[in-house]
Parts: sequence; C-alpha cells; structure tokens
Amino acid sequence: MKRFGLLLMCLALVLVITACAAATPAPAPIQSPMTSPMPGGTGELNPYPTDGAAQTAAMSGVESSALSKKANDAAVKISEIDSCVTAIIGDTCLAGVTFDPRYQGALTDRIRDMVSSRIQSVAPDIQRVAVTNDPELAAQINTVAEKISKANALGGLTGEFDTVLGRIQ
Repeated sequence: MKRFGLLLMCLALVLVITACAAATPAPAPIQSPMTSPMPGGTGELNPYPTDGAAQTAAMSGVESSALSKKANDAAVKISEIDSCVTAIIGDTCLAGVTFDPRYQGALTDRIRDMVSSRIQSVAPDIQRVAVTNDPELAAQINTVAEKISKANALGGLTGEFDTVLGRIQ
C-alpha cells in the first residue's frame, strides 16, 4: 500500500512538472547585428553605438591594437582578401578590406560573413563587425586604429569610431 501511494505521488509530481514546463513560454531570441548590411556609407546615425563605458574602459589602446593585429591576420587568410585594416573598441570591430587582384567580384554578404567569422574566431568578445571595401572608409579606419594604438584610454575615441561605424552601416 505504501508503494502504491509513493508511486501515485511520483506520478502526480511528474504531471505537475510537465504541465508547468509546457505552460511556460520560451524566451524570445536575442538578436544582435554582427555585420554591416551595406557596403557603402549611408550617412545615417549609427543605431548601435559602441558599448561605451564598460567595455571601452576595460580595454587599453595597446590591448585593442594587439587584438586588431590578430583580426587583420585572420581576415587576410580569406582567399578573396588581399589586406585588411581593423579598429576595435569594446565589442565592435571596424574592418576595411581590399580584394586580391585576381578576385573580380564585389563585397557580398558571403564575404562580410567570412570576414566577421574570422575576426570573431580570434576575438570572441567581438559582437559586431562592420566590413567595408570603400578605400576612403578604410583610410579612416586606419587613422582611428593608429589613434587607438597611441591612446591609454579609449573613451575619447568612441565618437570618431562611431562616426566611421555609422558611415559603414
């Protein structure tokens, strides 16, 4: 009799847990932009500014430059890419690429995704990678990267960084 009662209680407990689990809605997926949607700049304000205070304060210019070098090296391993210049602040990376002379195509979503994946493989904290093949924007990225390498604190460079980011997106 005791076994039968214990069995009924266990069965009731399983039914209650199953019912509660079925009634609980699944959480909505979190979406974060990882690559820039357009190859050229639109001049619009950046809807996703860099995660300023916390992550920018946690990274020094030297650390950001070292991470950028790794990101550059990873991106140029893609056969279509000849060179890459990156600037990293917080969880965001700006990447200016030039194509291998043998590559006759344009900057496509496939190439953006490959560059983004390569960069995120060496810098897992990077959440967003904005990729461009515009030479003017690549020169601006290089300028920002040089300023980052000479800076102790990156907080003063986020405005310029976000301006370039806004032009890429």
